[in-house]
Amino acid sequence: MTTSTRSQLAKLLADDKVMAIITATKDPNGLTPKQISTATKIPLNQLYYTINKMVAADLLTVVQQLKVKNLTEYYYSSYQLTQAEMSTPALSRAWVQAHPSDVTQLLLYQQQQFLTHLEQKLETAADTELDTLLATFSKLELSPAGTQKLRADLLNLIENAEKNDPDPAATDKQVNHLLIEKW
Repeated sequence: MTTSTRSQLAKLLADDKVMAIITATKDPNGLTPKQISTATKIPLNQLYYTINKMVAADLLTVVQQLKVKNLTEYYYSSYQLTQAEMSTPALSRAWVQAHPSDVTQLLLYQQQQFLTHLEQKLETAADTELDTLLATFSKLELSPAGTQKLRADLLNLIENAEKNDPDPAATDKQVNHLLIEKW
């Protein structure tokens, strides 16, 4: 994926209208633009351009076409997309609530940084250098206490990583960027 394409996708995913449409169209049978308008409370005349951009970016799929009189009615679904979901301290709730757009920008920027680095490594790196990259995805069912313990353990691990380096005198140290997201 080119930098331009990824940036356009990040722009799309950062748009509240796009996220509302994705949320509203999770049904595999799809919704018409009029139904999407009702579900999202976005005026119909403001949907067409966004829907076309989302279809072009594969965020929405046309799942049905029905002829109504002389017109073709399209049904759009984000089912395919939504079913595929499978050293700063943690941000405080107050800061996040006061700066929601900054959080979004921060997360999209960090994710773009990871993707850019991954693409560069894949194009230029020797196989052993690829071992320095890591992405992991988990879905854990934890109690509230288990969730808090996981959070504390992760933050403690990050906070003490440099102190616990098994080779603190090494001259070939590497910068390690981490982004941990929990939802």
